Amino acid sequence: MKTAEEVIRESLPTIKVMQLATSANNQPWACNVHYYSDDDLNLYWLSTEAREHSQHIAQNPKAAAAVMVHLNTSEENYIIGLSCAGEAECVGEKVDDDIRNGYQAKHNTSDKFLSDVASGANPHKWYRLKPTKIVLFDTKNFPDDPRQEWIKA
Repeated sequence: MKTAEEVIRESLPTIKVMQLATSANNQPWACNVHYYSDDDLNLYWLSTEAREHSQHIAQNPKAAAAVMVHLNTSEENYIIGLSCAGEAECVGEKVDDDIRNGYQAKHNTSDKFLSDVASGANPHKWYRLKPTKIVLFDTKNFPDDPRQEWIKA
């Protein structure tokens, strides 16, 4: 039987879009962003500092994200979803090559776009959400107790 962490590690790379939730001045905001996850289960995306979620993160690093892994269908009667909470931050124009290359492969992002980000010619910046907790809701692998938690050690 798989552990919750194994399911999380297998699931995150298979989905391209997450729902990101931020808040500033007691005003919540949610949006969809394309993401990449690293071996530490950090979530990375590209955005501009002008976006509402980026402005929120600059004021309040507390953020959350959700990823729908599998939606219940008549053929496959189970649900798998991930929710996480942690701290988000702008990491700037550059990330290490593993993150850059992984994001590029996952999203088929052009070299020119990523080079322009790295040089500052494109206003996008890299952002990272470092989860402190990930909740897996999985009726396939954990039918008797579908809510499973992963807490960062």
